[in-house]
Amino acid sequence: MFERIQIRTLIATLISAMVAAIILVPFLWIFLNSFKYFKDIVSFNVFSKEWTLNNYLIILFSENESVLKQLCNSLIYVSATLAIILPLSVFSGYGLARAKLSTLSKGILMGSLIFARMVPAVSIALPYYVIFTLIGLYDTYLGLIIVYTIQGIPLAVFMMMTFIEDIPKEIEEAAEVDGASLRAILFRIVFPLILPGIAATAVFTFIYVWNDYLFVTFLAAKNAINLQVAVAGFNAEYFIRWGELSAAVIFSSVPVIIFAILTQKWLIRGLTLGAIKG
Repeated sequence: MFERIQIRTLIATLISAMVAAIILVPFLWIFLNSFKYFKDIVSFNVFSKEWTLNNYLIILFSENESVLKQLCNSLIYVSATLAIILPLSVFSGYGLARAKLSTLSKGILMGSLIFARMVPAVSIALPYYVIFTLIGLYDTYLGLIIVYTIQGIPLAVFMMMTFIEDIPKEIEEAAEVDGASLRAILFRIVFPLILPGIAATAVFTFIYVWNDYLFVTFLAAKNAINLQVAVAGFNAEYFIRWGELSAAVIFSSVPVIIFAILTQKWLIRGLTLGAIKG
């Protein structure tokens, strides 16, 4: 019995190591390329004799190729979208989770939220373009924030509703018997218990908004483009500027990694919230 457990553990460890290698090796290759000259990159030398910071200097401080403005744009989109989506999803999720609905009604509701998120983004990008062009929101921060909010709210509400459903109603009922108002129940009992769920929702929303490429391509021209579109701009017409592109990829990944690390504790608890009951 003990030997079987050891073998299973070993197999699981090997599989995890293989998956990690598949994910990390390309990232490591890009990281090394970001410190190389173009001639060393195209020669496929893993470890170059000459290393340089020139690629990072170009993407940060070059007059025509700096991505700092696009970085600020991405931070604006993420911050504004989170500031809108998180409160809306928490209150909406609480209302839906505690609503006295039949099993069929709740199933239809949850299915609608999932379906709204499953609609291919490319199928609605063109209608957004036409509408925003007509009302003057093309190539504006507000236009993209509206799109990100509309696209992100279904998944956020669905996640918050499932997290809140895992909180026993008896806790709220006991507080109500003791004379607590709905506001006190929400802010003093429910919200502290779902902080891990809020963190998980924030991480998913952050990644979705930060990595968006499609909507920015359709709805922005120059002023409102984000960091991902700026990164793609290093793919020139006749050749790929591998050094600058690699540096830009690494640079665009840093905020996501930092955000994930800062919220790791809450994220893990949020993703496992309700997994063990009883």
